[in-house]
Amino acid sequence: MALVKEIEEKGAMLAWSPVPSLSNLVALGTKESGGAGFDNYGGELEIHALDWTDASTKSTIAGSVKTNGRFQSIAWSGMGAHAEQYTHGIIAGGMTDGTINIWDPAKLVKAHPQAQLSSMQPHRGAVNGLQFNPHPKSQHLLASGGSDGTVYIHALDAPDTPKQPFVPAPGPNTAKHTGEVTKVAWNSQVAHILASSSQDGSCLVWDLRAKKPWCELRDATRGSIADIAWNPLEGLQIVTACGDDQNPTLKMWDLRSSTTLPLATLQGHEQGLLSISWCPQDTSLLMSCGKDNKTILWDLFDCRPIYELPVTAPVQAGGGFGGFGASVGRRYFCDWSPKVPAVLATCSFDRKVQVYNMSAAKTTSARAPKWMRRPAGATFGFGGKLASFTSAAAKPDMKAPQPVRIAACIEDDALTGASQLFEQRIMMKDYKGLCETKATAAEEGNDLPESQTWRFMQVISSRPSACVPTGCRHRHCCHSTLRSSLRTLPASDCCSSSASMPTRCRLNSTRRLRPRPRPRPLRNHRPPAWTRLPSSAATRSTGLWRRRPRR
Repeated sequence: MALVKEIEEKGAMLAWSPVPSLSNLVALGTKESGGAGFDNYGGELEIHALDWTDASTKSTIAGSVKTNGRFQSIAWSGMGAHAEQYTHGIIAGGMTDGTINIWDPAKLVKAHPQAQLSSMQPHRGAVNGLQFNPHPKSQHLLASGGSDGTVYIHALDAPDTPKQPFVPAPGPNTAKHTGEVTKVAWNSQVAHILASSSQDGSCLVWDLRAKKPWCELRDATRGSIADIAWNPLEGLQIVTACGDDQNPTLKMWDLRSSTTLPLATLQGHEQGLLSISWCPQDTSLLMSCGKDNKTILWDLFDCRPIYELPVTAPVQAGGGFGGFGASVGRRYFCDWSPKVPAVLATCSFDRKVQVYNMSAAKTTSARAPKWMRRPAGATFGFGGKLASFTSAAAKPDMKAPQPVRIAACIEDDALTGASQLFEQRIMMKDYKGLCETKATAAEEGNDLPESQTWRFMQVISSRPSACVPTGCRHRHCCHSTLRSSLRTLPASDCCSSSASMPTRCRLNSTRRLRPRPRPRPLRNHRPPAWTRLPSSAATRSTGLWRRRPRR
């Protein structure tokens, strides 16, 4: 873990830029009025540019604007099909008075006096949940959930003139939340599926196409649900965070198996949870922060915490005045960057916004994060072969076979052809033809020594015993002498010329060699005195040498 950027004196909500070319921008909507007293001075919207090449923790304000109300939630959309008109997308801010304001960040960066596009007030209370649809063709759809228990869908294909919002399940459906709506979340795989959570302990999954609720997830303990998050790659898995201090757990649901019994329950917090964020680059990682001043990184494969993000501010031993010192650095919001791997942003009650690089975190997991996986690789082989592989960038968690491609990388066509001809002749055992080809090529290139060498190899490969006289015990002498004499004699006369043979070989070639007789053992042989073995007493008395009997 490494602290990359820090924005002080900002109690705000945060939203990352979804535009790939502007992934270093974040939008901050302040939750405080900025005044010293109880007067409402409104809020402020700021866009900060994070320079990853700068070693300092400071950020640069790219644009800002004053607002009439304070922010309760914030969302940023890339506007997909309308990206040509809105190059930086649009920003939506949910206020504490139930108002939703829309801004153009491109105008904010240029300090345009009319950066705000529109404003509407669909809720009678604070807008707790706000999120744009992540699918490219539906990024103009905005979902909002308020403290009045209502959920609305806003079509912002024309942000300056928004249409009348509609509810996910109109009448005669009576399904609704009886408590305050805490969060809304669009499904990561299906564009018309929306989930909303409430303090009444229910999580409703809405089907906008069928205009009715698809299912309801309700905890048996009836604890309030503070936050929800869909699996970025699996549309039927969702995690709910319980905000009840009596049951501070994370529940993972698989909608294919059950909507009443969670697939897994994660326990690690001591008090209720406040925010969760599912890592989009590695779906096995989930970050959560709670009232117990803990920010925990979870491994969903093992269902256990593997790292706890430390508190940067020093905590007083006695808890400070009234026990408030123990809550210094408590984080109420956490969110992974959608475009930059391993980057996490947090907001804390001590009015700080911090950005961390989680690649340096010393986790207890034995697996490396998926953002460290090689996207591609290649290696060269013999014969100009190039083996390469590429990983599936769109869905890295899909269990699909990764193809390995083998291609020919030819730089010298003549060398490749000669290599293929050599392999063919060797497989056919046509050594004579190979030597003939090499000798002819050497003669065409006026390389006489090379030609003579290949002619000699041709003779050896065709008749191995032609150059060696019958019965010669010095074949290596004949071969070495013939090889040296080929420099001056034609290859056709190398076997008939006796001048190239050693003298001993010529003598052996004129007569038949007889095998040397084996020496016969001598009988009644008396060994010398110095080879006698120590004798026994009886042997010494007679003075005769005898063989000691075997035992």
